[in-house]
Amino acid sequence: MYLRKMNIRTRTIARLRDYLLRSGRRPSVVLSSAYETLTRQGLLTNEETVALQRVDPLAETMFLMMAADGKVAEAERAAVRGAIRGLTDDLLRSGTIKVMLENYEERLRAEGRDERLREIAEAIAEEPSESEAAFVLAAAVALADDEVADEENALINQLAQWFGIPPERCDEILDELDADRAEG
Repeated sequence: MYLRKMNIRTRTIARLRDYLLRSGRRPSVVLSSAYETLTRQGLLTNEETVALQRVDPLAETMFLMMAADGKVAEAERAAVRGAIRGLTDDLLRSGTIKVMLENYEERLRAEGRDERLREIAEAIAEEPSESEAAFVLAAAVALADDEVADEENALINQLAQWFGIPPERCDEILDELDADRAEG
């Protein structure tokens, strides 16, 4: 098993975290519970449905990171909201994102983290860039509350394994992030 105390406190991750926090903290354009109701009823537009399906594995990976230490900080929620908004070009609203997070929480409770990771890994297995994006976004969420708990670091290691990111590539990604941090 590949375990490394990963240094995710890099300039790149910090910038990504800051962007996600800014985006996630700003209010939705439309403040209404209607999006929660529409999402729960499966009545999103075709464009919204496609966007939700496209980001679902990345969003659930971020949720699993958010929940890894058993404490869900508002900063982590804001980072995940910001990431989903950014990944969908603001197509998905806060109400939809709230329902997504509720669904992820229910799946985690019902199936457990390993089963969720297995399903996510299967969903993104064909696209290495998706795996790496999920890995980096999860790192940004881990850093959102300015603390990387041991459970979060362990999950980063687990993500690398589940997502098939070879140790050498994982090292390259982390080295790139370390180099970026050193430049700043």
